This record gives sequence, structure tokens and C-alpha cells, in this order.
Amino acid sequence: MPTPIITDGTMDRLIKAPRVVLPEPQGLFRDRAARFDALAAHDDSGAYMRFLGQVCRGQAKAYAARPAHAVPEKAVANSRQYGMPPLSAHVTPRDIQWHADLRDVLAEVSAQGQANAQLAAVIAELTSALASDPAKIEAIADRIIAGIPEPDDGPLYPLIGAALQVYFSRLAASLTAEDVGASDVPTVCPCCGMRPTGSLVRINPDRMNYRYLVCALCMTEWNMERVKCTSCEEEKGVAYLTVEVEGRAPADVPIRAETCDECKTYLKIFMQEKDPNIDPIADDLNSLALDMLVDEKGYSRTGPNLLFYPGHD
Repeated sequence: MPTPIITDGTMDRLIKAPRVVLPEPQGLFRDRAARFDALAAHDDSGAYMRFLGQVCRGQAKAYAARPAHAVPEKAVANSRQYGMPPLSAHVTPRDIQWHADLRDVLAEVSAQGQANAQLAAVIAELTSALASDPAKIEAIADRIIAGIPEPDDGPLYPLIGAALQVYFSRLAASLTAEDVGASDVPTVCPCCGMRPTGSLVRINPDRMNYRYLVCALCMTEWNMERVKCTSCEEEKGVAYLTVEVEGRAPADVPIRAETCDECKTYLKIFMQEKDPNIDPIADDLNSLALDMLVDEKGYSRTGPNLLFYPGHD
């Protein structure tokens, strides 16, 4: 059964940490691929973890293949002055560049597709759409960003989501922290306006014990006080649930669900102190049992993982 975890968050105030940390996607995607590979060796869903590792290797290659196009100066100025996300994913037109990123990801996973009929069909569908019906790809991307994907999008979701991550993280990495103004909405990414996949309590010297929300789309991280709901920002009613792990005390488990009784939502929090190699995207998908347990208790998850469409594997 899930076990409540109590933390007080007081360590967050010991050092002055950066408010926003922009991504370093080349190393990030490569390291994430290695994390998926490591998880595959110790997980019943090893084949799926290995597939996602291959997707991340495709992301790393796509990221290195082309530079970011210029972010409009007006968008940066509005961010600095008004706190508007300079890469607002919901309104900013996407450059066709991201289709090339998708092609690179597809090329990287195509070898696995030869041995998996379902994956081969997905690769063929996306390749055909890129060539003859790009509007279909754009429509699915719009739904992913809006958080309203349709059931038929499910098999295509992780690969399109992976390409969108490459494109937006490349743009985010081209900015400076000063370009990302103080957002008026601390529960969404100050860079692109998307929700976080989860939060990560860091052990970096300049961020020791600070909690950072990790954007599902552009991989930007932004600081938010611990023991506070990442959806409604209430402190009252926040609790921590975890799945029991044999041989480990509840307080030593590195993945927890931060639940809020005020708005009945949750988001996972990942403790780097308990596992220095933990990755909020990879380990999120390796802990779906926790999602199921929290869902059974009536809490709704607030942030997506763009490498996974619920109900599809």
C-alpha cells in the first residue's frame, strides 16, 4: 500500500539557487537513453524501456543535426517585460524544422520496427504522412500540446512527442535565463507554457535540496517551493505516497506522488539524493504502478509525459 512521506522543505532556503535552468539537450537525451537502458535491465517491461532508449538516441541525433532558428525578438521582449513564455507552445507557430527532427527519430527506431509489426506500421504511417499529409502530423502535435489527444493518436503519440521535445528544447537552449521573464503562472513552464512531467529535488551544488519542476516539452526546469501543490499552489492537504520497495524504508524511496486534497491532483516528485541517476522522464515511465495506485485513490495527474500515451504501450 502507498505510505505517506513527510517532508518540511526547509532545506530549500539554505542557498540561493537559480529560478530557471534552461536545458542542455544534447547530453540530456544521451543520458536519458542510457537511463532507459539501465532500467530495461531490471524491469519486466524491458523491451519497452529499450525502445524508449532508442527513441532518446534518435532525439540526441536530431538535436545535433540542425541549429535552432531565431526566437522572435518581440517574444523575448514580452517575456522580459510581462512574464509571457517566449516559446509559448500553444500559440507560437512551429517551424517545419521539427518534421526533420521527427524523421531522424523514425530513422533511429526503424531497425526495431523490422522485428515489431505494430511499430513498423506506426513508422510507415508517420513516414507517409510526413511526405503526403503533413497537416495530419501538425494536427496531432496541436492536440498533444493542448493536452487533448484522441484515441487514434495513441500509437503515434510518443514519436511525435519526442520530436516536439527536440524542437522546443533546442529553442529553449538558445535563450538565456534573462530572456525568460518571471511568469505570472508558476505552475506552468516559464519558457513554453507547458505543464511539468514531474518535479526533481536536485543534488547539484548550486541547487542542493531545491525542488525543480521539469517541463514535459522543452525540458526547462524552474524552482517551486517544496510541500506545495504544483497545480493549485496550496500547502494544506499536501501528502506523499509511494509504492513499497522491498529492503527500503518509505523515506528512502526515490519516487513519490505528491498529492493534494484541495484539488485532488498529483504529480510525481523524484529525489536525486536517493538515486543520483534518476531521470524524471524515464523513471516516470518506470513507475506506472504508482500512477495506478494514486489514480485508484481518486487523484488526477496534472502533467503529461510526451513519450507515453496512457493506455498504449
